[in-house]
Amino acid sequence: MESHDELLARYDGVARLLKGIILQGKKIAVVTHIDADGLTSGSIVFKALKRRGANVLVRTVPDLDPKRIGELADEKYDFYLFTDLGSTLLNELSTAFDGKFLAVDHHQIPDEDAKSPFTVNAWQFGYNGGTEACSGTMAYFLASALDGRNRDLSPLAVVGAVADRQDTGPGRSLIGLNKRALEDAQSAGLVTVTNDLMFHGRETRPVHEAIALTSTPHIKGLSGSRDATLAALVNAGVSLKEGGRWRTLSELSGDEKKRVMDVLVSFLAPSGSGDEVISQLIGEVYTLEQEDSFTPMRDAREFATMLNACGRMDQAGVGISVCIGDRGDSLKEAMGVLQEYRQNINKSLQGVLNEVGRVEVRDGAAMVKGDGLVDERILGPVASILASTESMKDKVIIARTRSGEEQLKFSCRVGDSFGRDVNLGVIMREAATLMGGVGGGHTMAAGAKIPFGRGDDFLKIVLEKTAV
Repeated sequence: MESHDELLARYDGVARLLKGIILQGKKIAVVTHIDADGLTSGSIVFKALKRRGANVLVRTVPDLDPKRIGELADEKYDFYLFTDLGSTLLNELSTAFDGKFLAVDHHQIPDEDAKSPFTVNAWQFGYNGGTEACSGTMAYFLASALDGRNRDLSPLAVVGAVADRQDTGPGRSLIGLNKRALEDAQSAGLVTVTNDLMFHGRETRPVHEAIALTSTPHIKGLSGSRDATLAALVNAGVSLKEGGRWRTLSELSGDEKKRVMDVLVSFLAPSGSGDEVISQLIGEVYTLEQEDSFTPMRDAREFATMLNACGRMDQAGVGISVCIGDRGDSLKEAMGVLQEYRQNINKSLQGVLNEVGRVEVRDGAAMVKGDGLVDERILGPVASILASTESMKDKVIIARTRSGEEQLKFSCRVGDSFGRDVNLGVIMREAATLMGGVGGGHTMAAGAKIPFGRGDDFLKIVLEKTAV
């Protein structure tokens, strides 16, 4: 059962602690993950602390393991605040930092850590961290406890929530603690909510490109093909230009959007999946009103994609800069990174789907071998896209690739139409621990890193647990 008042009381205590540290002039390190939820949560906390006059910096890391914890401890900050990280390594963190740290997170924690004083975790307060509370939202309520004027950071919480695919309510809406953050943003006039088409690039790309570049869900005959999409829309009488300028989806009238829907249905009809796919393409759209029209930050989901691109392409610092307000050089760089990111993902997907031996289907699972093809930084996004494809949407996706010379990285996803209940976060954590690695995540999406020679044993355990 949700305990929102207890969560706010906990944050009041944390805020008093942090204010004391700030008054003493102590050095604070905010350490956060590189994905979009990590970048938003780290930025929210960093900005809130900076506004209080803190001596603070923000660091991004792709993973947290004992080796990296040791490296962070060697930097000897007075206090470490982890966001979107740390929930499964509280013992290691406590040893390394002598209790001078806090993990603000939403990943499921082991039962024995549920009462730890060193974390503020969604699960401790009755919120499902996989669907009701992202790290961006957890960070936002901490920022609010530090100063009520930090309500202007609420749009970043919304971005973090959709980035982590937590728009799981009716009509792709936000629920739980995420909804509370959204309501704060709405009441402040910072975010508006409409029911609309949700193609990526709805604010920034020509209509036909936005449709063609949307890979989740995959629409056979349109996804990946600008020319085919353009021809289909023109034949349907959709006006795609205005005064020589390509129009975006956000500019179309209600009647024009209906024509677009008719085109989509016509391509989906042969597979019989029309209603299911269309339901994934219509839902709540979150518009960030303080951002300029026709920019990637105007739409929360597009903003999230850009941040993910920055994190996965070793440009997490650029993403942080955009989050804390840089709309100049950092934004230009981020948009270029986004283009390269999309190209890399498309290349990886084509290789996985077309090269013999890359995909093996067994016992309701699709095992994807990305070694030598898929960069470990984009393994998660590739697995997420595969989870929506017609051939894999009813399976658990278990994707792997090399991580350096000595490790394997795994990303696991529940297919969009998978018919059983599984908790991938628990499965990956337990299996990785048995193999001498680290793992964890959410019910529907999780990951792990293990020693290279233990790949087959790890896979066997995951297959057994997901088949139950």
